[in-house]
Amino acid sequence: MDSEPETDGKLHTRLRQQEVVADFGQRALEADDIDSLLADACETVVETLAADCGSLLEVCLERECARIRQGRGWETSHVGEEPIPLTPGSQLAYVLDGDETVIVEDLAAEERFSVAPRLTEQGVVSGVAVPVGSVDDPWGVFEVYTTAQRPFTEHDATFVRSIATLLAGAIENHRSRREIGEIHERVSDGFHSLNTDWEFTYVNDRAAEFLGVDAEELVGKNLWEVFPRVRGTPFETNYRKAMETGNSVSVEAYYEPHDTWYEEHVHPSETGISIYFRDISERKAYEQQLTKYETIVETVNDGIYVVDEDGRFTMVNEAYTELTGYSREELLGSHVSLVVSDETVLEAKSLEERVKADETDKLLLEAELETASGERVPSEATFALLSDPADGTETERIGVARDISTRKERERALERSERRYRTLAASIPDGAVGVYDDDLRYTLAEGTVFGNVLPEPDHFEGETIYDLFPPDLVTELEPMFRAALEDGTTDSVVTEFADRTWRVWATPLIDPGGEIFAGLTFSQDITEQIERQAELERTNEMLARSNERLEQFAYAASHDLQEPMRMVSSYLQLLDRRHRDALDEDGQEFLDFALDGAQRMYEMIEGLLAYSRVDVTAGTMEPVDLNDVLESVLDDLQEQLEETDAEVIVESLPRVTGDPGQLPQVFEHLLRNALEYSGDEPPRIRMSSEHRDSEWRVSVTDDGIGIDPTEQDQIFEVFERLHSHGEHPGAGIGLALCQRIVERHGGEIWVDSEPGEGATFSFTLPARPDQENYRSR
Repeated sequence: MDSEPETDGKLHTRLRQQEVVADFGQRALEADDIDSLLADACETVVETLAADCGSLLEVCLERECARIRQGRGWETSHVGEEPIPLTPGSQLAYVLDGDETVIVEDLAAEERFSVAPRLTEQGVVSGVAVPVGSVDDPWGVFEVYTTAQRPFTEHDATFVRSIATLLAGAIENHRSRREIGEIHERVSDGFHSLNTDWEFTYVNDRAAEFLGVDAEELVGKNLWEVFPRVRGTPFETNYRKAMETGNSVSVEAYYEPHDTWYEEHVHPSETGISIYFRDISERKAYEQQLTKYETIVETVNDGIYVVDEDGRFTMVNEAYTELTGYSREELLGSHVSLVVSDETVLEAKSLEERVKADETDKLLLEAELETASGERVPSEATFALLSDPADGTETERIGVARDISTRKERERALERSERRYRTLAASIPDGAVGVYDDDLRYTLAEGTVFGNVLPEPDHFEGETIYDLFPPDLVTELEPMFRAALEDGTTDSVVTEFADRTWRVWATPLIDPGGEIFAGLTFSQDITEQIERQAELERTNEMLARSNERLEQFAYAASHDLQEPMRMVSSYLQLLDRRHRDALDEDGQEFLDFALDGAQRMYEMIEGLLAYSRVDVTAGTMEPVDLNDVLESVLDDLQEQLEETDAEVIVESLPRVTGDPGQLPQVFEHLLRNALEYSGDEPPRIRMSSEHRDSEWRVSVTDDGIGIDPTEQDQIFEVFERLHSHGEHPGAGIGLALCQRIVERHGGEIWVDSEPGEGATFSFTLPARPDQENYRSR
């Protein structure tokens, strides 16, 4: 019975120790400050074991010494003092090397290790010491002492060992968190973590720099309150997805408030999510620029390619595949000799070497591309050498190739044109041909005047009009030359140069595609032509005066002859009436001849008078309805029409500007002519008109005897007749008078006929400017 209270006391002590261990374990899990936890451990163990003092010693690197981190109950504080050497045989070395709990009942009688001076100074007698941490990597030693001798039990030692184990775990967790924090601070990425309430639990310096905040101030604050504009972005979507699904997610997105592109990797954990992110704005700008260049490369019409130092394709665009007829897959990795000849490969290589040696900066090559179908396409390639960023060596060649078939064809066309123009110019008397470009520079000059009136052609070729001609001549020529190139117009000008008079033309040269590619100028020395023209004008003027005098003479002669002729005719008629019966048969015949001749002479004089008076008696030009003119003429010819049983078919005739006194004469003579030469059948006459361009053509068609084509020109001459007076009476002046009147109106007259097929007399009259398509009825 005497031992029961002792047994109950031991049990109570063990239970108390277990409660302390449990409470301390909770505090160890929640502790953020390791020094506070170490102090708490010392205080707890010393009080629970009713000891006099205790301390926690941390082993230094390489296990050469130890430093007291925390202590309780010591007369002299040794915390932070100089390190204690871990000499062999010392108590600390013994505890660490054995990795076991050491219980001392009487320190003075201890033979396992030497006693440290600090313990002797404190007057300690009994104690317990345990290692903290693993035997391979111990953190330190936890020791507790009494100044009176006391037998520490195994339960006491287990208690200290349990506290040491909890400390070791807390210290390891603290060390891990510190290492992770150091890692987070060292990485270039931003890093922060959020708990399940969306509160910041950690923010490294790089993240704070990106976010523009203080890292310590951000911890504990709610994400949505600090950064409300994150809501509705891809970032929110990924945060929630990682939090809800427990799966890691990544995103690249633009955050407008920062005007920045971020790449984020979100990793979930039991306590929330961890977010690594970086600024990728430069990369995005580069990608956008690269995309733009790739788009340009793929959309340009020219073929673009890259070949490596071995001459094998490493990149081609769509246009290059279309140019060669090979697919991208067929070209990539293939040697350039697939599409060009070996000679071209060598030529390109030689050009590369010359560029590298600074012998030339021209990277332009013309060659034929052999397509997949075997067709040979003329091409032009411009290329550049690409350098390796690492060492600057030129390892690749980028080229731009284009189909120059059209240009080659145009060059051949130009060569053919040049030969034609030179041949043409060489055969034109007093002429010169020149071809000029956009700078008004002559690229060709040829002609018979070069070397005679003008210098040799090479004096002109390669020079502009500004170099060759005086300013006043340039002022005349430049607008005309420019208009040919820019507007496609053809024009000419008469000018003076080199003491000669020239007519200069300018016209565009157009390729098969309809594009103006050059200008053509033709110059002709017209000095002698102008002189001849002036002489001709003088001659014409003299002839006009002579004709005027002749007309005046004809008018005067015919007018003055009328009276004597009338007297002769009157006396012959009087003789016929009074004395015809007194004449014998021959006399009467002679008298008939005289009467007939007098009548014919009178008609000729009348006709000549009318012919000569066309200009003298001309009236004013005014609107005339040809239907009215024809109706009046038909009334005058009514008796003759009835006698011959003639049929006149009239189509609608136009209104014209003419002389109302002269146009009826044209209709009358043409109708009388149709009636006279109608043959044995009743005349059938058709009147018609037709509008052509700026004039009216009026036609009178009959079905009479017709006219031999060889004699059609002479019928319009004065007094010319195709038949004797006995066959067909008339003075032979009617058609000549028609021609004179029509020509005065600015028209012309002619006949279309075959013998026995009738005749069509046609004449033209200018249409009225305001009524070119108008018919009066």
